[in-house]
Amino acid sequence: MQPARNPDGEDARLESLWRLDVLDTPREERFDRITRLAAHVAGTEIALVSLVDRDRQWFKSSVGLDVQSTSRDASFCAHAIHDAGPMVVEDATDDPRFADNPLVAGAPNIRMYVGHPIHAPDGAPVGTLCVIGRSPGTLDPATMDALRDLAALVEIELDRDRLTESERELRGHLEDARRRLAVDPLTRMWNRPAIERLVRTEYERAKRNMNPLAIAFLDVDHFKSLNDTHGHLAGDVALREVAARIRRSIRSYDACGRWGGEEFVLVMPRCDLNHAMTVAERVRAAVAQRRIDVGEAMVPVRVSIGVAACAPDDDLLPRDLVHAADTALLRAKSTGRDQVVAAESVVPTA
Repeated sequence: MQPARNPDGEDARLESLWRLDVLDTPREERFDRITRLAAHVAGTEIALVSLVDRDRQWFKSSVGLDVQSTSRDASFCAHAIHDAGPMVVEDATDDPRFADNPLVAGAPNIRMYVGHPIHAPDGAPVGTLCVIGRSPGTLDPATMDALRDLAALVEIELDRDRLTESERELRGHLEDARRRLAVDPLTRMWNRPAIERLVRTEYERAKRNMNPLAIAFLDVDHFKSLNDTHGHLAGDVALREVAARIRRSIRSYDACGRWGGEEFVLVMPRCDLNHAMTVAERVRAAVAQRRIDVGEAMVPVRVSIGVAACAPDDDLLPRDLVHAADTALLRAKSTGRDQVVAAESVVPTA
């Protein structure tokens, strides 16, 4: 295996990458849709938005690969960032740089690799949009052009921070090591402590700016039965796919997190109850639209959702909104499941 040499000006390149402030953040639909398109147009099993950090490559988005990062020494993308255009490997087993690479000899059994460099706004190469096949091959010119265009879209998104103001503040307060602990490793969403902080911050901002705020609690129906029937690994697959469908259905400035187990939370700024019910119904329908492939079976998955909202002049606390949404979720589950239920009221809790 031949690890890639560091590019010229490596320290400056890393500074450009770190200034993007995107490492170790949750998955976002705006990047996921690009990797889905890349895998589709290339006809490959795997597509990645890979960012080459000092000692690792970290995946902002991935299709066909569940890990969040790999060693930089084993990274194809660390080689690809040296090139002005795409790097093409038709058969990694015949390439002396990669023939004994652990990602070739073992899972994910890379054979074909095509990676197009992506750049920070200052022009520094920070990673790649790459497609990976498990059989030798290459891409025709039209597909190569499409991959180049999709890489350009990744660069546009890197230069357009769509996280909510609260999420940006959260990232700013967390050191790198702590930020990694704020992201749920299974679903690549914010975890419970992080989303609790976001609720408080968005609530304070809503009061300050005189805007409404809504919260939704989601619970996967009959999840214990799914685990008991198909196993915990199948349950993990289902939770990852539910998380992906949530991301595709919410607004770009909504925040989502895993509250714990099979329960998720949406934080919807500038959103009254009627609008929040519309967003929640879109999520419910997206989850239920088609079965989820858990390996040994295609299983139907449904969610129950409780929604609560507050006006800026309500005399409440963040915990009151959380309690109301959770209570609405309990009503959704107790009156039939697979439905969206609005909180009857939001009142101060003891």
